[in-house]
Amino acid sequence: MEHETARQDGKATVVVGAGVCGLCAAHLLAESGRKVVLLEKLDRVGGLARSFTYGDYTFDIGPHRFHTENKEVEAYIRRILGDEAITFPRASSVHFQGRYYPWPVRPASLVQFPRVLAAKIGFDLVANAFRKYGQDTFEEYVLNQYGPTLYRHFFLDYTAKFLKIHPRETHADWAKAGINRAIIDDRMQMRNLLELVQSIVLNAGKEDLHFLYPRHGMQVYCDRSADAIVAAGGEVHTGVHRIRLSHDGTHVSEVAAKGRRWPVDSVIWTGSLHTICELLEVPRPALEYLAMVVFNVEVKATIGQKFQWCYFGDKDIIFNRVSNNVNFSEDLAPWGCSGLEVEVTCLEGDDVWQHPERYVERVIEDLRKVDLVLRREEIRDIHIERIPACYPIYVTDYRARLRQAIRPLKAWRNLVLAGRTAEFWYNNMDHSIGRAMAVARRLEGKGRRPSGTTFGREEEAI
Repeated sequence: MEHETARQDGKATVVVGAGVCGLCAAHLLAESGRKVVLLEKLDRVGGLARSFTYGDYTFDIGPHRFHTENKEVEAYIRRILGDEAITFPRASSVHFQGRYYPWPVRPASLVQFPRVLAAKIGFDLVANAFRKYGQDTFEEYVLNQYGPTLYRHFFLDYTAKFLKIHPRETHADWAKAGINRAIIDDRMQMRNLLELVQSIVLNAGKEDLHFLYPRHGMQVYCDRSADAIVAAGGEVHTGVHRIRLSHDGTHVSEVAAKGRRWPVDSVIWTGSLHTICELLEVPRPALEYLAMVVFNVEVKATIGQKFQWCYFGDKDIIFNRVSNNVNFSEDLAPWGCSGLEVEVTCLEGDDVWQHPERYVERVIEDLRKVDLVLRREEIRDIHIERIPACYPIYVTDYRARLRQAIRPLKAWRNLVLAGRTAEFWYNNMDHSIGRAMAVARRLEGKGRRPSGTTFGREEEAI
């Protein structure tokens, strides 16, 4: 896809990366009257929010859906979605010791826990008032907040399987941000075991959280965002595999790509932090991103479990999370069928990344093991997609490493980092939209200079 306008006068604001953050920033700035150019390396917009369609089946990358307490962000999302907007109540689950439980936990779930396990969790609730743990690592944070029972029986295996590093090698920010991202509901306070129990009891019987979603998949939101940029006078270029930046060491003066050159007033970078460092010839960050291989499974049957997505902590199950597309919208698969998006995290270059086809049989076996597919004959087809740079990996000293990476980039006064990948920030889509809005306002002179990045919490900057 490539859109252009006839406006060629003046300097441009170049936005690199057409994920949710880049799309929103480019749209708002184009609406304000600026000349905007959006560059995307893939053949379509969307980034981590794009969708894959195979015939009558459509799969998002993970359980993407919109929920925010920010009314400005919600209004913007609804404006982009228009008649595509649908809402539905949350239905997420966790698979724990061979059983499915609603997530976040409900009062009824507590009595379904094995009695010995429930007794140990209850003991931890009392004992943790007298225990002393640190707060620096994921392991210490979870032990301190939830106790050793939940740590050993769920958090330990799930986190090690997901991140590919041990929780004692993981910064506590991953626990703080990750639990918040998984819960989503601001009514559910789960910063410690006592708050967990209190929230379960106090929120019993209350209306479920509702999500906002595009009827035909998240790609619709992304494509409509790109169309809105063009309608506002901006340019959107996809398939941009090489970018060159001209600069004097403190100011980017020109961006070149696909045989074009744009004199620039500002550059908003939402792509890889490693790539911008390479382009500006500053030291490559000692930071890594987690990649993912998704197995998009076309199922010729309905799935008994009614979750939209489910977490799988058992280390003997290869996947970390599974989403069922028809529980987001029935239009994403043929009638009477389902689409299972099965996520296996990995590192770029490891065996899963290089040879995902070797793991298809294991995926099928484990789907049957957890009763999501009853018979192999129910599977119509499986499509493999590699997704690079999905999550930042928060090793214990990542804050220091991130400061070291960001410090030289601050010399370029018209360069702004924004979004999950550029800011090395574990966020949700609504956070990316909020960040894009803040960047647009500040470039328009309506706020302080947008620089720095975040440490797991939206309000904390370097």
